[in-house]
Amino acid sequence: MTTHKITIIIACLNSGKTIERAIYSVISQNYKSVEVVVVDGCSVDKTVKLVESLHEKIDIKIISEPDKGIGDAWNKGLKISSGDIIGILGSDDAYGENVFQKISEYFCLAEEPIIGFGDVVLVNKDSSVRRKISGKLRGKFWLLNGFGFLHPSVFFNKKALDTVGGFNPRIQVAIDTDWLLRAESSGVKMLKIPSLVYMQSGGVSDSYCYTGMGEYADALVRNGYSEFQMVIFFLFRFLGKLRRVIFKLGA
Repeated sequence: MTTHKITIIIACLNSGKTIERAIYSVISQNYKSVEVVVVDGCSVDKTVKLVESLHEKIDIKIISEPDKGIGDAWNKGLKISSGDIIGILGSDDAYGENVFQKISEYFCLAEEPIIGFGDVVLVNKDSSVRRKISGKLRGKFWLLNGFGFLHPSVFFNKKALDTVGGFNPRIQVAIDTDWLLRAESSGVKMLKIPSLVYMQSGGVSDSYCYTGMGEYADALVRNGYSEFQMVIFFLFRFLGKLRRVIFKLGA
């Protein structure tokens, strides 16, 4: 069986406390053909030195320069990636054991654009487990309530990238969901794969949830969702907020 090269893109800024763990989760995969592309936004801490110190352990490419946001950083990583399969990992996230070998089998015979998604374990800053999100594929209507999986668990092949294109650099929060909506509208096949990521809770989407909601709404409209469907979208958001409030009151 041909070994497909895997590229992992990590965008970071002042991630000296966490990026080493993220990269070691790639190194520990013991996969034959893998590269890490680190796109650093001019960190002023020890991030770049830590990444450079790992050159002998794994093939690493580093870009360290100002960027226009996460989408712009990811696009820079895509331009210099050479893998057949691409994943995007947060600088404070980590892959589970033997993920690369397991997921590569789903791409090895693919002659079509494919996006694979898996499971995510949300962890707190003290490494305690918050909850596990088992990735699920949702139909077009239920995408009004968001995708049924989280982006750190996603891998895609070059054919999917060629079909969908890069990320929208003008979007600041809902970058991944905008890209996935474009993929869905383009007919790219999405399937569940045995991907597992430990994701640090409290990221950009949590800190700027209302900005993300607005950007996701805009992306839905750009991809053909009607005014009536957008009413349902905001109803889903209202009910979700109401449920969280009731949960907190009952806690």
